Amino acid sequence: MAEEINSTEQKPCKYAARCTIAEAMLIFSGCLVAFVGVSLLGLSIWSLAWKLLAYSYFMDIITDPTFFNIPAALIGLPSIFLTIAIRRNQFSHLLIFLVLQMIAIVLLFTGYSIGTKYKLLGNDDILRLGPTVPTNLLNNTLYDVIQTYEETLENNVTLDGIQSKFGCCGVINIYDFGNLSLGIPTSCCPNSDCNQGIYPWGCRRRIQENVAWHTNVTLSITQLLILMVFFNAAMIGSVFISDYYK
Repeated sequence: MAEEINSTEQKPCKYAARCTIAEAMLIFSGCLVAFVGVSLLGLSIWSLAWKLLAYSYFMDIITDPTFFNIPAALIGLPSIFLTIAIRRNQFSHLLIFLVLQMIAIVLLFTGYSIGTKYKLLGNDDILRLGPTVPTNLLNNTLYDVIQTYEETLENNVTLDGIQSKFGCCGVINIYDFGNLSLGIPTSCCPNSDCNQGIYPWGCRRRIQENVAWHTNVTLSITQLLILMVFFNAAMIGSVFISDYYK
């Protein structure tokens, strides 16, 4: 009889230990989600501000992944409070935690799928910027700006702004100006001082690299959150099973 009593008393401790470990892992995961959320929020705000300053010279923004990243990041912030509040018989908190992360994933993937869409100034063409940028459309836009560089103040400001922001010169290289019998503008030079040299890269390449960087960073964070969702789902299952069989 004494052995049966001891066995009965030890059983809850066994499952309690399992539950405590799972909850500790969830709290750690919640902290990580909150950290990723803060990082994504800061990155998205910076990225959007940078794009508005750099791309607005020749494009009007229509949509951008940061429109989806910012709410996704805000969703991740309360994760730590949900996980800290988790106690026995509070399985609903675990489900809320998981659902919030899944909503964040959907927002991130939606933003990534839509990509960055801008309306080119001077026409109704839509330019979609993603990991790969439509070369022909971007080429035509930049060449149009260069060809009319000395004709209008607007195009002068546009090209100077692009070249200064991206640290580039011409579409492919500096020879684009020579082919059009144009002088090399000072915006092709660091600090507008051509005695320091001329930017060796064309603006098409620099724009493509910049867009790809912004897109790939977002995708990496999305992949990290996906892994965390699967991990949290496993921990939630462990907590639920341990409570169910106690």
